[in-house]
Amino acid sequence: MSFSYGAEKLWHLTHGMRRLILVESARGTQRFKELEDELAISHRQIDSTDHQLYAHDLQLRRGHNVRVVPLPPGGGARTRQRGSGLQTRGGGTSRRGRGTGDDYE
Repeated sequence: MSFSYGAEKLWHLTHGMRRLILVESARGTQRFKELEDELAISHRQIDSTDHQLYAHDLQLRRGHNVRVVPLPPGGGARTRQRGSGLQTRGGGTSRRGRGTGDDYE
């Protein structure tokens, strides 16, 4: 039994290994993309739920119903900047300083 391989045999072996690695790499890349997509969907669902909870909390604090204007894509209670509250029809979310006795934070 000989342990030496010819150049052609080695080329075929290494070529086959390269093809296998490329296939496995493509599968890994595809699965990674699928996981990224699932994560993006999960983030949108969390933002939507967070927005609904925020709107419901606002209703409870006010003691009456408000109509909530949908936030633009990518916006949500988790991504709001300080000072930019939920957008509602009929005014802002704060009554502070109006002298109504209904001071909210």
